[in-house]
Amino acid sequence: MVRAMNHKSRLLSEEALTKYRIELLVKGTVVIGPQILFTQDELAKIDQLQAEIPEEEVREGDAGDSHNVFVKRVRIDPPGRAPSNANGAAPGQIMELLERKDRSFALRKILGATSDYVIRRCQMHRMPPGSYVGIHLDAASDPDFEYSVIVQLARDFEGGEFVVYPSGYEHQVYRPPFGAVLVTTCRVQHEVKPVLTGERRSLVYFCSKRSGANRRIIESSTAGL
Repeated sequence: MVRAMNHKSRLLSEEALTKYRIELLVKGTVVIGPQILFTQDELAKIDQLQAEIPEEEVREGDAGDSHNVFVKRVRIDPPGRAPSNANGAAPGQIMELLERKDRSFALRKILGATSDYVIRRCQMHRMPPGSYVGIHLDAASDPDFEYSVIVQLARDFEGGEFVVYPSGYEHQVYRPPFGAVLVTTCRVQHEVKPVLTGERRSLVYFCSKRSGANRRIIESSTAGL
């Protein structure tokens, strides 16, 4: 019990949370350093569990954007349906870890939410040399996506920079180290540059205040108007 309380107090440093919140408000993206939101043991647990999840190669995003990335689905939210965990025990165990109360509370403060968010989608990304994620908008996959949370799970790779293109500002380039967490708004275009050497691996999940069905089908009927 004492260890849990210490862990909770570390996550809930008001000074740190305020700093991250302000940076997210100003820039639309913030990097939270290693060993703050996830411990080494938790990262190792995620890595262990993800090995049990089947992988698929993704070449095209929901809005027709071009990708070259290998994906393992943890939680899915198909158009017209509510979010649900992928099949098997491992996805549920990863989601339990992500939704721990102290971590949820800390992220809620950083996101500036007045109530708990919902993780609508979650997946693992593996990017060997030549892999990339083309310029896209996360909200094109689900209009209720508000923020994406990206946990860096790899150490030795080159390239694979996360580039954000905020309107009215110069593009921003991020290279989060192992164990760091990048949080960005889903209303800004971004991409992951091609990986040059090694393998870039990350856990990505998308947060929202809404828990109902993915409304992309409904909204797509008015696309282009």
